[in-house]
Amino acid sequence: MLAARVPAGLGTIERMRDLRTLPKAELHIHIEGSVRPATLREWADRDGGTLPRGLTAQDAWRFDGFLDFIENYSEVCHLLRRPEDFRRMGEEFCADLAATGVRHAEAVFSPANHAARLDGDWTGPLEALLDGLRAGRQATGVTVLVCPDIVRDFGPDEAERTLQVAIAFVDRGVVALNAAGSERAPVAPFGPLFARAKAAGLRSVPHAGEWAGPENIWETLEHYAPDRIGHGVAAAKDPRLVEHLERIGIPLEVSPMSNVATGVFASLADHPLPALREAGVTVTLNSDDPTMFSAWLTDVFEAARTAWGWDDATLADLAREGVRASFAEETQKAEMLAGVDAWLAAPPQGDGEAGGVATGEVSIVTDST
Repeated sequence: MLAARVPAGLGTIERMRDLRTLPKAELHIHIEGSVRPATLREWADRDGGTLPRGLTAQDAWRFDGFLDFIENYSEVCHLLRRPEDFRRMGEEFCADLAATGVRHAEAVFSPANHAARLDGDWTGPLEALLDGLRAGRQATGVTVLVCPDIVRDFGPDEAERTLQVAIAFVDRGVVALNAAGSERAPVAPFGPLFARAKAAGLRSVPHAGEWAGPENIWETLEHYAPDRIGHGVAAAKDPRLVEHLERIGIPLEVSPMSNVATGVFASLADHPLPALREAGVTVTLNSDDPTMFSAWLTDVFEAARTAWGWDDATLADLAREGVRASFAEETQKAEMLAGVDAWLAAPPQGDGEAGGVATGEVSIVTDST
């Protein structure tokens, strides 16, 4: 359970709406980092695989910094061995998104993490995943578009292969090219790949400014012509960059629970998301790797409500920003935005009272001093 203090002066808590029913778009989520722990255990038992070290008997993840998280993430990927695993991952992903009120998602998927392990098969895993996502949409109504990622640490050859795969599936469920991996890798050498991706009809949604400093974001803006930036929280260290992001209106896919879990920030109280938002930067709330961080998008919204004392109108605004920044069809955006308005217009459920209110998994402690 997450406990946080509401800012001084609030005194009492308004009646609050159920955030599970708030229509949401998830813009920064890694599909491999969203597999159910029970499914991972089943696959490990089936094939004699090794469970990620961070997954304990209680299905709780523990990470010793970012590199430890990446190692655990790689161990998750290694448990995906068969086409039916990727299909199942897609179906279960849609069901779990639906349960947290997400109606549209744009998910990062790593072809390079699987091709070397699966006899050089670059397209089979993605085809099976897209098949599962189609089945999941039929069952739940949730739409998921895929953003294959260049893993910069793997070098230019595998980045080229990832680009080719992404282009091959344009208009077949793939919407954008991502870039992940270490932010210590040079940015500029991958710029031509993003130019080709955009020429082929893909969007650009790279990671930047998660662990590296503001210069990583500046270089990404220059070389990748991003439509959105994954994370981008390091911008808070550079007032000139904050002003630039506000002026050009590029959305940041911010994942505060992820940033705390991997040690980017010590706590939500230290996180710059509220400051970035107050400065006029377009920010969206996201979960990143919800299974591994034990926080799906409703949990992230609950944490924002708790840590920063945001009311339902503010949370509705954040949901709208996510919808507007998405690549969903315009009719679907309009339907989701109308759903957000309806959620906010509906009466709250449950009375708040000074001294503490529990909502879902989040405990709020008021402070009237």
